[in-house]
Amino acid sequence: MSMNKRVEFFKSQIGQEKWQYEYPLMDWLKTKVVAAEEGNVKMQFVVEKYMLNPIGIMHGGIMATILDEVMGAASFTLGRPHGFATVNMNIDFLNPAKAGAVIYGEGTVLRAGKTILHIKAELYDENNTLFAKATSNMIRTAVELPI
Repeated sequence: MSMNKRVEFFKSQIGQEKWQYEYPLMDWLKTKVVAAEEGNVKMQFVVEKYMLNPIGIMHGGIMATILDEVMGAASFTLGRPHGFATVNMNIDFLNPAKAGAVIYGEGTVLRAGKTILHIKAELYDENNTLFAKATSNMIRTAVELPI
């Protein structure tokens, strides 16, 4: 069985310092792909000082952005002809992440319907400290994807 082109794309990003296409948000987050399979993507991030809130921990909005990104990436790996957009996202913030921490964001498609996807994501470190977790429903859009 051959790998779909989207999984191949994410696998080609493993070990890369920069994205192969223009996506400034991923550059700003200094995202590194660690693993990718159909319906699952794992990325690495370093908590930078500019990601902290006034009390010195990672801002919840940055965590939410990363969770949304890894869920969107997981949807992309399904190889569907159209993109999916987040309809809702429920997040639990469980532990603070501090500057310098290396964290992983992992998104997994739990149910892939024709129109709606149900996806989960987690942010954790190498010790499996869970910083935040999320679930989301994504809806199929009319936007055709290039690859």
